[in-house]
Amino acid sequence: MASDSEQFVSMNSAELRAHFRAARRALSKAQQRESAQQLAAHFWRSAAFHHAESIAFYLAADGELSVEFLLEAALEAGKRCFLPVAKIDDCSMRFVRYEGDASSLIVNAWGIPEPDPTGDTIAATDLDLVLVPLVACDKHGNRLGRGKGFYDRAFDFVRASSAPANPPLLVGIAHECQICPTPLPHESWDVPLAAIATPTRLLVSATESG
Repeated sequence: MASDSEQFVSMNSAELRAHFRAARRALSKAQQRESAQQLAAHFWRSAAFHHAESIAFYLAADGELSVEFLLEAALEAGKRCFLPVAKIDDCSMRFVRYEGDASSLIVNAWGIPEPDPTGDTIAATDLDLVLVPLVACDKHGNRLGRGKGFYDRAFDFVRASSAPANPPLLVGIAHECQICPTPLPHESWDVPLAAIATPTRLLVSATESG
């Protein structure tokens, strides 16, 4: 009988997405809210959050771990907060300033609220910290997203030889059930995560830690 780890090795990306989506969707609303509160309780004290002035957040959907409490804390602390605005036709993404007015958000084609695209934007290179949603991740910093490549395109410069000296810190936000015990399939164009934050811990990726 195959072990839990072995079952993941034999799965392709579509099967992995289905498995980990089902795992996060199985969490109750109460569990989701408690996890979001736990995440905020420890991550807002981290050096990454403390030193960041410009932070990209996201609005959770489909069982993603919410960063709503972290966003509230950042706004109260006077940090510059941004949310992604996706362009469907070319799968590109930019980040627009968000100052806490939920009524100003516009629901996109996937049912996810976004800021008005005409609002103040920031270049991805100028962000200090990026909280990245995901379907699954592994300890090496590999991330399995929705499969459209929005974040990989937006932060492709991180992999380039001409990358800025202090590129944005990409931190994947995950429930514990979204961390795959075996390496996820990945391509040369995939941008790795520097760390992973769960409701109870902050994990530096094995790639970053050497």
